[in-house]
Amino acid sequence: MNAAQKAGHRLWFISLVLVGLGTVMIYSSSSVLASVRFADSGFYLERQLFRLLLGLGVMVALAHVPLERWRQLARGLLALGVACLVAVLFLGEGKTQRWIPLPSFISGASFQPSEFVKLVMVLYLADVLARKEADLGDFRSGLLPRLVVIGLVLGLIILQPNLGTALAIAMISLVLLWVGGARTSHLLWTGLAGVPLVAFSLLISPYQRQRLATFFFGNDADPLGAGYQVSQSLLGIGSGGFFGVGIGNSMQKQQFLPEPHTDFVFAFIGEELGLVGTLAVVALFVAFALNGLRIAREAPTYHGFLVATGITAMISVYAVLNIGVVTGVLPTTGLPLPFISYGGSSLVWNLGGVGILLGVARAGRQQPGVFWEAPKMERPQPQRPPADLQGQVAWRRTFGAAG
Repeated sequence: MNAAQKAGHRLWFISLVLVGLGTVMIYSSSSVLASVRFADSGFYLERQLFRLLLGLGVMVALAHVPLERWRQLARGLLALGVACLVAVLFLGEGKTQRWIPLPSFISGASFQPSEFVKLVMVLYLADVLARKEADLGDFRSGLLPRLVVIGLVLGLIILQPNLGTALAIAMISLVLLWVGGARTSHLLWTGLAGVPLVAFSLLISPYQRQRLATFFFGNDADPLGAGYQVSQSLLGIGSGGFFGVGIGNSMQKQQFLPEPHTDFVFAFIGEELGLVGTLAVVALFVAFALNGLRIAREAPTYHGFLVATGITAMISVYAVLNIGVVTGVLPTTGLPLPFISYGGSSLVWNLGGVGILLGVARAGRQQPGVFWEAPKMERPQPQRPPADLQGQVAWRRTFGAAG
């Protein structure tokens, strides 16, 4: 068994532990709410178990897809993802048009296109960056076309409106672009150019403006309104102490914290399992990231390296943003905690991402000390980017010299 496969086994185990913990916490945090709404304390648990089985099936299936196949499918999947983002603007349900309702025989479930698109963007960028790596030093021909595609996807998500997901996908995309060899200065200017998109989203979404104002002026400015969730979240985490009050003994689930099983489930981990539980969850996500990067380092091809890095960044960015919101460090974004929060689309596509990571691990390089090489420059010599942007740019930035 090579190093990549060992990392894959560890990552698989970590994912199952997170999913198992999530299942327990979803039931514990939602039992009172489910009893009030549906006279069935296990209502949310049953639905999540069905989605978990579906997600595990997707994970196993995607783990056996050859790595090269994702290069062939990338652009088609992107087109499908964009079509879904357009469709949700017309067919979406709820106050925010983020979900497309599925047929009634699937237990009234719905599909959230943005969760699918976040994984698709990783696959698309990994493919295009592997093909165009030598061109990324040039803004007009290398970076700009990628930014147009990213901007289109983010614009459609903002129109739902869903600023939190758009910002998360933007961060994941910037990580991949940087790792793929784009100039840091170009990416910094790109980030500044994205400010008008954020301003537009705030303009069309009063509740987003309210969340931002609450973050800057403090939850006490509106403790029963926009600041209520975060205030109750911090109260729950603080009351957990070092070891917590015990699973099932939360006070916040007595309808003090709205929708406790979704975006703020980390607060219940803090209340019921205490500081020990929250640190354990953070440690699991750190271990996930480290093993994901190990799989990337051992990838057999440059494309595989980018796929593994992108999926690792996808899970890590969502985890950091969610925990930051729950602990009051970041403004409320509405993003789920990967593997733990209640939600079908998030769970299924995160497990799908794990499956693809496991596929990269299975294809890991077989000969120790033998590393892949980034694509060679095919353009005429005078048009080459500066020497410091050629060759294994991503490799040097992420892991240092190969060997």
